[in-house]
Amino acid sequence: MSYLYGEMNAQEKTSFEKELETDQSLINELLLHHEVDKAIAKETKIKNFRQSLEAIHQDIAEPRKNKIVNLQNKWYWAAASITVFSGTAIYTFSKNAQTSQKLYKNYYEVWQPGFVTRGIETETVNEAIFALFDDQNYAACIEKIKQLDSEAAISPKIQLIHGCSLMELGKFNEAIKVFNYFESQDYTIYTETALWYKALSYLRNDDRAMAKSYLQKISDNENTYATEASELLKKLKE
Repeated sequence: MSYLYGEMNAQEKTSFEKELETDQSLINELLLHHEVDKAIAKETKIKNFRQSLEAIHQDIAEPRKNKIVNLQNKWYWAAASITVFSGTAIYTFSKNAQTSQKLYKNYYEVWQPGFVTRGIETETVNEAIFALFDDQNYAACIEKIKQLDSEAAISPKIQLIHGCSLMELGKFNEAIKVFNYFESQDYTIYTETALWYKALSYLRNDDRAMAKSYLQKISDNENTYATEASELLKKLKE
């Protein structure tokens, strides 16, 4: 949908958001599209991961007598990787090991906005931004965003991409400022995601008080990140 991908002009966006205020079915449809995008992106990652496992299997299947120990080690790391990827990693940290950076590393995963369509028609500026983000060219992505006029730049998806790009470059204070946008505007399909990454930015800066504050807000509501927020909040309180 055009709204999700930041492709509406100001008039269309205003009209559409006015409908969202009273049409619950439309809100539900937006949420559904957003979840489908996330699921598709995650499925792509799973497919790539399975291919990596198959490569490992082919490597260790060679009939070498001295590869028994290596085989055990490779499958150990493969199993560990599956655990981390699924989001259900079970690690027992001592109280002293619960550093902000370690927790951040365990819970942070770069946002996946979904597929980027290329080559079908002339790219718009927004499509160029999505492609740069998808290619992990975060510095160029930010520069392209800065070239937008103010009307286009306030698209929720563009703002989220901006903040996430800054996080990838280690500019967490700047990312927090960008994510502030979502608290000054009405709820959008990207609000929950922005608050989650804002909480993680505070965590990476070792500002546990602010991180816990935002994690509490997230866990108090039914949303995609509620379970993870509750788990992380519990670990920060230990």
